[in-house]
Amino acid sequence: MFLLIKNELGKIFGKKASWIYMLIIVIAVALGGILEDRIGGEPNNNWREETQATVNQLQQDLEAAPEEEKEWMAAELKRQQGYLDENINPNAKSNWHFMNMTVSGVTMLVTLFAVIVSSASVSSEFSDGTIKQLLIRPHERWVILLSKYLSVIIYSLLLLIVLILAGFVTGSILFDSVNFNTKFFETTLEGQRVAELGPQFFLKTVYYLPSLLILITISFMLSTLFKSQALAVGIGIFVLFLSSTLGGLIVFLAEKYTWAKFLIFPHLDLTVYALQDNILGDVTLPVSLLTLAVYYIIFIALTFTIFQKRDVSI
Repeated sequence: MFLLIKNELGKIFGKKASWIYMLIIVIAVALGGILEDRIGGEPNNNWREETQATVNQLQQDLEAAPEEEKEWMAAELKRQQGYLDENINPNAKSNWHFMNMTVSGVTMLVTLFAVIVSSASVSSEFSDGTIKQLLIRPHERWVILLSKYLSVIIYSLLLLIVLILAGFVTGSILFDSVNFNTKFFETTLEGQRVAELGPQFFLKTVYYLPSLLILITISFMLSTLFKSQALAVGIGIFVLFLSSTLGGLIVFLAEKYTWAKFLIFPHLDLTVYALQDNILGDVTLPVSLLTLAVYYIIFIALTFTIFQKRDVSI
């Protein structure tokens, strides 16, 4: 198995595109850091005085404000007072701020490139006419397919590692370094909550992994279904963007229809749980993980069953 995986990784890295994907991620992170450094302005060392002045002004304005504005002003007053109470600079910029905000957003590129490589893994063997040579080896079909599946997972994790390393290096060069456990306010649907920069970044990364695995698995399944590499990759990318679109729509459907909670799309972005405890009303992280696990088993079973019975004539 190890030699098969090594051979499949050799195929992946033998393509220039696989290296270009890594380079694109590094460039995207560097550009994000430069833009954040240029556009964000300089950190304000007198933030406590200015924030206190804002709090005092809001307290005065709140009493005379119209009723329709009082709710917003009260929320803003609470937010500004929170910065003072927790001693959190609202305009702070550091390496871990950059990691938590910008680098976390670039994970969409990791997902995109992982989907492309996964979708092409098996279908490219049909397109290139090498599928028969692959299957005449003294190994069971499922072993060969498993080696391909594990190789695309390894490559996808390497993309994620490249992203994290590029983000840390870029952030350390462009911004001040702060303590891993520095506090900041994370914006959620329910308002603001205090979190620690480093742990929050890695928490989001951990929650990102299940959705990455599911999307890789769906793309890999499509790769076994279609002999055309272009078709498999195209459908894989379509499913990726469709999932992000339908996820928001199903959130609204779930308010009226219970069955909508068990569709896969709203559970694909588990990073939401780094910001809040529930989604879709009462759905918690264990429920989302269980839902994804059921779909994962179905996708894996379909993938290996289809490939076992697949006609490899070309």
